[in-house]
Formats: sequence, C-alpha cells, structure tokens
Amino acid sequence: MKILDALNEQANFELESAYIYLGMSGYLADQDMNGMKHFMDMQAKEELEHAGKMIHFLQEVGYSVKYRSLNPGEADYSSILDVFEKAYAHEKVVTSNINKLVDLAREEDDKRVQSLLKWYVDEQVEEESNFASLITQLGRAGENWGALYQLDHAMGHRG
Repeated sequence: MKILDALNEQANFELESAYIYLGMSGYLADQDMNGMKHFMDMQAKEELEHAGKMIHFLQEVGYSVKYRSLNPGEADYSSILDVFEKAYAHEKVVTSNINKLVDLAREEDDKRVQSLLKWYVDEQVEEESNFASLITQLGRAGENWGALYQLDHAMGHRG
C-alpha cells in the first residue's frame, strides 16, 4: 500500500526534523540563549517521539520500516528570529506532509492510518501556533537584549 510507504517516509522526515532542530539548538547555544536552546532540544525530542509513534504503528501492522540518510539542513542562521522563522516554515512543511498523508489514507480507505493521523493533524495546529507566537514575541523584542533574555528565561521552562 502506498500509504504505508508514505508513512514510512514521514517517519524519516520526523527524524530529520529532530536533526534540524538540534542544529538550531546549537546556534542558540552559541548565542548564549540557553532557555531557547532548551526549547529546541525539547522540540527535537518531540520530533523523535513523533517518528517513534509512526514507526511503532508501522511495525504493528507488519510493515518493514526502512530508514534513509538524514539531511541535517543548512544550520545557517542570521539571527535568533531567523532560527524561529525557519522552524515555523519547517513546521508548515510538516503540516503539508501530514495533510497529504490524510488525503492518501482516505483515497486508499485505510481507516487505521486515518485514525493515527488525526493525532498528527491536531499536533500540527499546536506546533504552528507555538512558533507563530514566538515569532511575534521575538519580532517585538527586536534587538532589545533585556526582552530577549526574558523570552530566553521563559522558554527554558518548557517541559
């Protein structure tokens, strides 16, 4: 079934997403923004969990999971705001991928995959909302280091 192959590819993309967020974490560490670094580390961990959930599902339905090489992304950022703008853009790609999976699951009438993907659809609403809010806050902070450090402190409390 094409949907299981596509779901396998998305699991790989989720692993790749973790790798990308770790690159962002490295940039933030270089900027001494340890709270924002923590936020991105937690984001990477979450992406690994997303991949794991897909992989577990695929294995439960008897699909032999295939792994591919991961693209670490550019890891080239011009500012803290740029990091979060790129993270937001990446989440929009994830959302698009999930929506395509939903369409394919419906086309193939695979209720198992449709059920699994509902969680991911809801998760992407939260992901995009969080990054959009952070971009707004960072944009307002501008180059005001006091405001940036307050945001950094707040982001360090992500559990």
